[in-house]
Amino acid sequence: MAIDAGLTPPAITQICKVLLHHGLVHELPARKGQRGQPSRPLAVDPAGGFAGGVNFSHSYMEVGVMDLSGRLLGVRKTALGEPRPQTIADTAVAGVRDLVRRHRVPADRMLGLGFAVPGDFREGGRRLLAHPAFPHLNDQDLGEIFQSASPWPVFVENDGRTSAIGERIIGIGRGLSAFMLIHIGHGVGGGLIIDGRPFRGARGNAGPIGLFFPYGLPRPSGEDLLAHLRAAGLAADDFDALDALDLESSGALDVWLGRAGEQLGRVLPLLGRFIDPEAIVIAGRLPPVLLDRLAEVISQVDVIPPGDPLPGPAVVASRLGSLAGVVGAASLPIYERLIRGASGEPKSRIPAETRGSAVDVVDVAR
Repeated sequence: MAIDAGLTPPAITQICKVLLHHGLVHELPARKGQRGQPSRPLAVDPAGGFAGGVNFSHSYMEVGVMDLSGRLLGVRKTALGEPRPQTIADTAVAGVRDLVRRHRVPADRMLGLGFAVPGDFREGGRRLLAHPAFPHLNDQDLGEIFQSASPWPVFVENDGRTSAIGERIIGIGRGLSAFMLIHIGHGVGGGLIIDGRPFRGARGNAGPIGLFFPYGLPRPSGEDLLAHLRAAGLAADDFDALDALDLESSGALDVWLGRAGEQLGRVLPLLGRFIDPEAIVIAGRLPPVLLDRLAEVISQVDVIPPGDPLPGPAVVASRLGSLAGVVGAASLPIYERLIRGASGEPKSRIPAETRGSAVDVVDVAR
C-alpha cells in the first residue's frame, strides 16, 4: 500500500540513512526487472530495539520483552504479593532483567519499560487515581517510583489505553484507522484510536466508560465477574484462575454474561454513534472465549430506533487473549521513543501477529 508521506525524495533518503545508521531498519534485496537504478526496499530490523512490558493484577504479574517487529521474545509470570508500588517496581525489573539475560538482548538496545496500570491520572498526568481495589497505588507518582528501580526509561499508562495501542499494532485494529476499545478488567476501562493514533484527551483520561456503571451496583467489570463466580461457589480469586475453570458449562457465567452484555449493549451503540468508530473491540483480562460470548450478547441488544439509516460499528472480540496486557505495555516505549515524536504528535502516554507465535513463557510457581 502506497502512502504519501508529504516529504521530498531527498528528505526521505536522509531519513532512511539515519535509520540505517542507528540499526532501526535494514535493506532488503534490490527489486529486479526494473529499468534504471533498482530501488532497495527497507524493512524494520527486529533487533534494532527492544522494550519491556509489565501487566499486573492483585496477586500476579506478567512481564515480557518485545522486539521492533512486535514479536514477544518471552513472557514471565510470577507471584506479586501485596501490590504496593515498590513491590511492583522491584518484581517487574527483576523479571525483565531475567528475560533480557535469557534472550541475550543487548543493553544498549533496550528502549524502555512500559507499565499498564489500573487507573487514570489526576490533573497534571503524574499521580494515579487508582481503581479502588489498589488503594496503595492511589495518589502515587508511579512513574517516579518505577523509574527509581529501573535501569531503563519508564513509561506508565492506563491499562485500557495500552490495550488499545497493542490492538492497533498487532490485533484487530491493524486495519482500522478509528476504533473504540472496551477493557473488561478491574473496572470498565477503554481506549480510543482516532486517525490511527491513540487519543488521550486534554488530561490523559479519554476512553473509560465506567461512569455509566456506578460502584455499589452490578457492573460489567472483571472484578464484578470474579465476585459473581465466588458467590456461586467457584474458586476465582484473580483473573488467572479463569483459565482453569469449566466456564463453558457454568450457569453462573451465563447469568453474568447475559446481564453484563445487556448493560454494555445499552451504552455502546449510542457511544459508537457519537464517536463513529469502524469497530468496537471488546478486550481486557478475560479469556478469549468469554470475550467472544460477551461480544455476541452485546451485538444482540438493539437500542437504535427502528428506521435509523446510519450504520453502526461492529462489535468484535479481541484475539490477543492474555498477551494483550504485556504487548500493550511493551508498545509504550516504542511508541514514545520512535513513533510519537516522528509523527509530530503531542506527548502522550510495534509488530507481527503474536498470538500463536513461539513465545518463551516462564511461569514461576506461586
